[in-house]
Amino acid sequence: MARILALTSRLPYPPREGHQLRSWHLLRALAAVHEVTLLSVVRDDDAPAECGPLRDMLHRLELFPLRAQRSRVALGAALLAATLGPRPFVAHKYASGRMRARIAQLAQESDLIHVDMLPLLANVPGATGVPLVLNAHNVEHQLLLQRAASEPRRAQRAFLRMQVAKLARFERSACAAATHVLACSADDAAQLSALCPSAAVSVVPNGVDVERNRPGDTQPAHPAQLIFVGQMGWFPNREGVAWFLAEVLPRILAARPDTRFVLVGKSQGVQVPAALRANVQLAGFVADLSESIRAAAVYVVPLRSGSGTRLKVLEAMAFGKAIVTTRIGAEGIDLADGREALFADTAEQFSAAVLELLDDPRRAWLLGLAARKKAQAHYDWNTIGRELVALYERILDVSAQPRASDTAVLRPARGAPLPS
Repeated sequence: MARILALTSRLPYPPREGHQLRSWHLLRALAAVHEVTLLSVVRDDDAPAECGPLRDMLHRLELFPLRAQRSRVALGAALLAATLGPRPFVAHKYASGRMRARIAQLAQESDLIHVDMLPLLANVPGATGVPLVLNAHNVEHQLLLQRAASEPRRAQRAFLRMQVAKLARFERSACAAATHVLACSADDAAQLSALCPSAAVSVVPNGVDVERNRPGDTQPAHPAQLIFVGQMGWFPNREGVAWFLAEVLPRILAARPDTRFVLVGKSQGVQVPAALRANVQLAGFVADLSESIRAAAVYVVPLRSGSGTRLKVLEAMAFGKAIVTTRIGAEGIDLADGREALFADTAEQFSAAVLELLDDPRRAWLLGLAARKKAQAHYDWNTIGRELVALYERILDVSAQPRASDTAVLRPARGAPLPS
């Protein structure tokens, strides 16, 4: 049994959004075999009082409030430092002297450090002497580049563009410093390898709980209902929903006025056009998604930016739902267009695909059935967890090999300094 020190940029339990889901399931797999100590940043929308199952599986849990979210002074200082200095804003936002000191202390009694999310590398002291694994949820600088291109406000757009180069340098040095990098998809792995050719990158895909998320026993309760699940605080979700409301849904309603669109998740910032309000429901946060997803006829994923893989798509697959998605929305997931989902990248294509499925329930059922089978075969979290544990065993075995020098100190594989 190895001693693993894990770092997360928000509390991974309860897992209410995609970032938390991946973090939770990977930690759960590691903690089933190894002794895991977790140091977690806590955001204002986290729920420490509800994280009992997380505490129960860990050896130790320590929490560190996100100062930039609770203090305008801290946020302003992070923005100023990101503007004047070489590090990107996210590195300053998640920087914590107290966490850094605690990491330095605990690294001395750990066999491996698991860093969940790029910005936390700013808190890891250099030369810890143990292997360092970076769990990359996205190719972060590419995600920021997409956001900058879509930002309508001039000052904000200029700031984001300036940050892209800084974030790319930080991400490159982080990959170089890590003993191993975990990518969500082959696409992300290729981009990270191109960014840092010396990095050792493995694909550990996102997954889904196929036993908990199961299809209903009956046809959808609402045969003209569409659903999207995602919190609007994440830019690609907000951008995609805005496009769907402006360009796609009006075309669908012109042919099927009875159609309803349900948006599940925190909906702050979503502006529903007056002409659509009777056909749009902002459901907000829903603790149990199963009833809402099973009730819908079609699961829509109108994303136009982002990286990584969308856990919302995997969830829809497990529920056996007919999915209409952009190619970006399905990126990194082995979905066959026309057999397991329908791909559509323009408003005309997207609306036509949705209408096709609303008009042909049997076609929708067959697509959902095929998607469910694909989720069972390739994206079960239990299978992914076993593969992750095997990968960590190999990393630990390599790190335990004696070095040419007679020192007992182990260093990251390439000996690169941590990002600064």
